[in-house]
Amino acid sequence: MDEVQNSRSIRLSKIKRPGGIFWFDLEQVLQDRDGTWLRGPAGSPWGAPHDSGTLPIPVVVLLSVGRPWVAWWVGDPTDRRLEIDVCLPPERTEAGWRYIDLELDPVLHERDSRVEIEDWDEYEQACRDGWMSADDAKLAQATAENRAGALRRRDEPWQERGWQLLSQQT
Repeated sequence: MDEVQNSRSIRLSKIKRPGGIFWFDLEQVLQDRDGTWLRGPAGSPWGAPHDSGTLPIPVVVLLSVGRPWVAWWVGDPTDRRLEIDVCLPPERTEAGWRYIDLELDPVLHERDSRVEIEDWDEYEQACRDGWMSADDAKLAQATAENRAGALRRRDEPWQERGWQLLSQQT
């Protein structure tokens, strides 16, 4: 792993159709073979179309150009979890990164090792209302099922690396 010494703020923009842009100001901490690692300590700013604030808990994010998912390690003391945002492949921007959310979210709950795919209702509405193309819908479903399987197996080294980075900030 190559540690990145520059802790300049990175804007991560998550686009929800038709909900608008949700953004998080995070710090880049690593760049390695698995992608770009960002961290958001508690107190990091975030915004949404109708709200803004600061993160109440720490997060670590892993993303990579060309990969249709973004991993979020969430340091919620009542439900530590690894959430996968299925999305169109993230893109670098002048300010940081952006991606278009495809609704489905495989989640691993650390407390009981339960894995579920959340937000089927949002996915179905996006398909029904034309906010997602048929190709995007197929990508979302295939990626969600693939990532849920990976979460169940816990066989990818980056999964543990995310927990390690999260524990370094708490």
